[in-house]
Amino acid sequence: MWVRTGASRAVIRHGRRAGFRARSPRVATRGFLDHARHSHKKPPAEAGGLRVAHLPECHAKRLRASAALLLWLAAAVSAAAAGLDEPVRASWQATPLHAWSARAAALAGMPVIIDRRLDPSTPVTLTGRGEPLRDVMAAAAATADAEVAVLRSSIRIVPRGTRDLCERADEAREREVARLTAAPRTSLRARSPWQWPEAARPRDLVAAVAAEAGIDSLHGLDSIPHDHFPAADLPALSRAEKLDLVLAHFDRRVEWRSADGAARGTIVPLDTNLPPARRAPARKPGPSPPRSPAPAVFSLRVAAPLDEVLAALANQFGLRLDLDRDSLRTRGVAPREIVRADIRDAPRDQVLDHVLGSVGLEWRIEGERLRVFASPPPGSPE
Repeated sequence: MWVRTGASRAVIRHGRRAGFRARSPRVATRGFLDHARHSHKKPPAEAGGLRVAHLPECHAKRLRASAALLLWLAAAVSAAAAGLDEPVRASWQATPLHAWSARAAALAGMPVIIDRRLDPSTPVTLTGRGEPLRDVMAAAAATADAEVAVLRSSIRIVPRGTRDLCERADEAREREVARLTAAPRTSLRARSPWQWPEAARPRDLVAAVAAEAGIDSLHGLDSIPHDHFPAADLPALSRAEKLDLVLAHFDRRVEWRSADGAARGTIVPLDTNLPPARRAPARKPGPSPPRSPAPAVFSLRVAAPLDEVLAALANQFGLRLDLDRDSLRTRGVAPREIVRADIRDAPRDQVLDHVLGSVGLEWRIEGERLRVFASPPPGSPE
């Protein structure tokens, strides 16, 4: 499972039984480029961190991480304030689904959980040009033949055809818990972070949460299939949400009823006694209210071949790259030479100066063309 706990530091955990490979936080992504637009909104207290969990099967096949350059170009907004309707300008190139989900969680401000039945190494290749985050997430999930279910406190990437069930089950749980008497209702709504160790069994996780909530008997516990989960570290969830988070991986949920003043929980199939599907409200036509323009600034952290970095930069800047390879050859600069750069909140011209200055190259924008070239040595004829 991959967990990011801060805006600039990646912490990667892995489950040996699931065949994960740990990666250094510094090289976990070969390229990282954020396109930032300043926001005047004050971020909430929890905006700085995110946690993304993937719960695979015990015997899931070993991940083969793509060696392709990972370029993340996304609107840099507060994690908790971004929302699913924020426009995103982003480009993902052969990015594994688990890495993409980490970036999506940062923008959405909610944990993104990949269903155990999906392959987390599925490569995601797409470009967003201002579409809402929810549409970009749907397009990325589709590459894994999956859908996005937006729940009360999390976002799930689920197999195709199960999104509606997951969202209706989330609604059913809230209605059922609300009808319980005060004491069990308060206990099931109590929220706290959730961690468990590597190789934890889902049946044990569910039993522990039920005991913590004071549920003496959770019927159907033996119906949970045997499996092992890698270690996880999740943000605050209610106890009722924790139970359904694990059970949803097996198309199950807990149905709650009152019995003599206590809560009676029964593990049932996910589609049991759900509220009817709701139609999505039609979007009203008409132009969006105008937004005041904000200066475009960029953050770049990358260690990748020069030509790939320039191609991604040109694409983000809306330009066509013209790389003068002959002049580079004259100065002994290889297009595949690895360039390293780390710059934050800088305008376009400063980003280009920073990247190309490190290898002694120059650049010029001519119309819609970004021309990159090497000046002749001093004293040489033009």
